[in-house]
Amino acid sequence: MKQRQALDQSHFRVKGLLGNTHVQSLLASSKVRRHLKSNNYSALIANQRSGLFDGGDGIRLHAYYSLHSGQEHPGNNKLVIMIHGWEGSADSTYLLSAASALFNEGYAILRLHLRDHGPSTHLNRELFHAARLDEVIHAIKDAQMRFPAYAFYLVGFSLGGNFALRISQRAREKAIFLQHVVAVSPVFSPAQTMQALEMGPAIYRAYFLKKWKRALQSKQSCFPELYNFQHLNSNTSLMNITEHLVTAHTHFDSVDDYFDSYTLQARDFEETSILTDVILAADDPVIPLAGTEAFSSSHKFRLRIFPKGGHCGFIQNWRFESWLDNELIRLFSSQEAIQNTASSFTTHPQKQGDRHDIQ
Repeated sequence: MKQRQALDQSHFRVKGLLGNTHVQSLLASSKVRRHLKSNNYSALIANQRSGLFDGGDGIRLHAYYSLHSGQEHPGNNKLVIMIHGWEGSADSTYLLSAASALFNEGYAILRLHLRDHGPSTHLNRELFHAARLDEVIHAIKDAQMRFPAYAFYLVGFSLGGNFALRISQRAREKAIFLQHVVAVSPVFSPAQTMQALEMGPAIYRAYFLKKWKRALQSKQSCFPELYNFQHLNSNTSLMNITEHLVTAHTHFDSVDDYFDSYTLQARDFEETSILTDVILAADDPVIPLAGTEAFSSSHKFRLRIFPKGGHCGFIQNWRFESWLDNELIRLFSSQEAIQNTASSFTTHPQKQGDRHDIQ
């Protein structure tokens, strides 16, 4: 790989209060921002349908998908699969904003829920954990079978960005065809991210504790014969809860083994065949840059670290407009992306016929 790329200051720039890492990070998921920009999302939501996708071995994953009129038939159609962060959903503000911007530019959108996220808690008996990569790969392959007329793009945020990057490494093995992968604020080192959450500002720890405990109680309500998480209600440590769940509900021998299973390794991206962009902020309060030290930019793998942006933020003005939304459009419409897409329509294997009646 080439020498590590220096901090990139050529694109996303903010100053003043908007340059504060916590302002950026909080605005990323802000319901106020979502409300104020709701008109931007109207077309995406109006064309939205709900569906279940096959995760293999009886597993079902939920997604919302939005198509434009006329995109049901073969042609130069582009579908962007988007994966939210941990305890987020397809309706998280950062994802909804990016999905709407792309949809309004003509892209079809599939907002995939990881297991136990969004309205999917009841679908599968076993708990979600971040090593459940195979079911996400299987669901994406199912999507490609159901939408054979499309070129596919993949965007992940935070833990979803970690999933997206791991998927890109197994795409060829699993016969998944991806034209472009973008990971925004991805988790590189779960151990370092956990430490940042445990030792950093209490607001982030409290945010994830509240959402995680609510999700666990929801799982317990769906499967009371399997789960009882009442004893975790008073626990204020994300690490302690993780240790309990890993020991009681996974095949991993330790938390270290669990974290290792989804830690990103630089060597895995040295010869990546899929055009991949990673977008990070140096001031991200939960993604330490130490986890990225071994990663360098190359022809296909492009790592950009901006001085500001927070976690999944990149809000460029007080109108709450996202630089990231425009950047995704720019990346997917670049000449290199267009060439990759054109190639995919000539090399994509024949798939099953259109099946949009998802059950």
